Amino acid sequence: TLELPDRPAAPSAARKALTALNGSLHLISEPRLLDAQLVLTEVVANAVRHGGRGGAPIGLSVRATPEVMRVEVTDDGDGFDEEPAAEPPDDRGGGWGLPIVAALAHRWGVDRDGATTVWFEIDRPQREEPVPVDPSPPQL
Repeated sequence: TLELPDRPAAPSAARKALTALNGSLHLISEPRLLDAQLVLTEVVANAVRHGGRGGAPIGLSVRATPEVMRVEVTDDGDGFDEEPAAEPPDDRGGGWGLPIVAALAHRWGVDRDGATTVWFEIDRPQREEPVPVDPSPPQL
């Protein structure tokens, strides 16, 4: 668990913290870490841009089980609709954050309980070896 200042450097600090934690504990593989870093950057950037304006810190929490790494980012904002727009508008340079989150995270969501928590999960295994594939056809 970590508190980040509500300012533009927060996404970079969050990415570095996740990288250091993964280096110490090897929570996920390098390719999955790259996905998690991008998703985390988007979520923290949204917290800075759209979260509360009171200057309260942004909370970052990382938890892992043998099956899943869960990352939570909490701010004091009002929250937002979880459904990303089908197509971000072409007239501005943003709008791709939630589609990126939806594409790279195995699961994600928004909880509102006095604060807004955006969470995402990346499935493990933690090793670089491929996940075993069962070549047999599915049983109906």
